[in-house]
Amino acid sequence: MCVVAFGQTEGDTLAVPVSPDTLVSTDTVPHDIAIDWEAQWAEWCATAHCVSSDSSLWNVPDVGLTRVGDHLDSAFVAEKLTALNVLSELDLRWNPVAHRRIVTYGKRRTHHLGTMLGRSAMYFPLFEEVLAREGLPLELKYLSVVESGLNPEARSPAGARGLWQFMYYTAKAEGLRIDGYVDERKDPLLATEAACRHLRRLHRMYGDWYFALAAYNAGPGNVNKAIRRSGGKTNYWEVRPFLPKETRDYVPNFIAVVYLMEHHADHGIFPQKALPGAMSVDTLMVEGPLRFDQMAAVTSLSESEVAALNPMYRLKIVPGPGEKFAVRWPVEKVAEFLEEEEAMRAHKPDLTPTIKYEPEPVVYRVKSGDVLGTIARKHGVKVSQLKAWNDLKSTTIRVGQRLIIHADPNTL
Repeated sequence: MCVVAFGQTEGDTLAVPVSPDTLVSTDTVPHDIAIDWEAQWAEWCATAHCVSSDSSLWNVPDVGLTRVGDHLDSAFVAEKLTALNVLSELDLRWNPVAHRRIVTYGKRRTHHLGTMLGRSAMYFPLFEEVLAREGLPLELKYLSVVESGLNPEARSPAGARGLWQFMYYTAKAEGLRIDGYVDERKDPLLATEAACRHLRRLHRMYGDWYFALAAYNAGPGNVNKAIRRSGGKTNYWEVRPFLPKETRDYVPNFIAVVYLMEHHADHGIFPQKALPGAMSVDTLMVEGPLRFDQMAAVTSLSESEVAALNPMYRLKIVPGPGEKFAVRWPVEKVAEFLEEEEAMRAHKPDLTPTIKYEPEPVVYRVKSGDVLGTIARKHGVKVSQLKAWNDLKSTTIRVGQRLIIHADPNTL
C-alpha cells in the first residue's frame, strides 16, 4: 500500500515508462504477428495444478489464433466490463480513464500480465477463500497484482513489503508480527487476512470501494484532503483530480488489471512461467530453530525452493524453541519432511545461531548534528543494523528523518 503504484521490483512492474523514447513494447512477440497461443495454453494446462473459481484461469477461447492486443476498442471492452459489473460489488462500468490504461497494458504489458497469470494459480485460491470468508468482493484479489506483481518478496522504496505491500506501522496495527526473524507481511495467508481487515475498515470509513482503494494506496489523510479540496464531492471520479499525482491512476490501474486478468484470452494473453497451484502446497507446524539449509540437506528440495515457499523467515531459519511456526511444503513431499525431520536437526547443528528476539522498535527523529554512529552508540546497536532496519544504502541521513531502531531497552 505504498504510494508507488505498481512495480515494487523491477521485474514485476506493470508501470509504463513516461519518456517517449522508452515507450517500446517489452513483449517478446511483435504486435502484428499472429501466435498459436492455443498450443502454449494446452501445454500449460497439462502441467499446472490449478484449483480456483477464477474464470480467467480457464477461459480458453474457441479459436486457435489470437493476435496479441486485439479487440481493445471501446465498444468491445465496454460490453465485457458491463457483464463484469453486473456480477460485482465494484463499479466496473466502462470509463475513458480506465480504458486508456486497459489499452496501454493490453498492448505494452502483455508479457508482465502473462507472468501474473502464471503466478495466480499459487495465490488466487488463497485470496478468494479469505475474501469470501470476510464477505469482500472477490475482485479485490487483483489488488495484489497492482501492489506487488504477486511477489511476496516485493519491496518498495518507501519500505512496504509483501504481496499486499504493507508499511511497517500499518502491518503492526493489523496484528502482523515483524521482528528480526519473522516478517508476516510476506506470509501469503496472514498478510491476506490483514489486508482484508484493513480494506474492510477503509470501506466502512468511506462507504465506497474506490475511495477505500485510494486510501489503501495514499492513506486516509490524503483522500480526506482531496475530498475537501473537491468541495465535498462524494463521487470518486470527481475527487480523483484532487488526489496526489501518484495516486490518481491507482484505481484506473486496478480496473485495467481486473479486466485484463478476467478477459486475457480475448486479447491473446496467457499464463507464462506458471507456479504450482495452491492445492499442491501444504502447511506444517514446526518448532525451531531449524535452518533452511538443514531442510535442504536431507530432502529433495533445494534451499532456494524452501526459501521461495517460506518468504516470511528473514534469516532463512525457523526460530525457536518454545513456539511452533508454519512451514509451507509441497504436498507430495510432506511425508519426506516428517521422516527426515530428526535428520535435519542433526545436520551441522553447531551452525544454528542462538535465537535472540529483537525488542519492539522505537522511532528516532534525526536531529541537527546527528550521524548514524552516534545514534547507534546511544541505542546500543550497530550502524549496519540501523542501515538494514531502515533500508539505507549509505550512511547519509537528513534532519527530521525517522529511523526505526530495535533498541536494547537496557541502554535507554
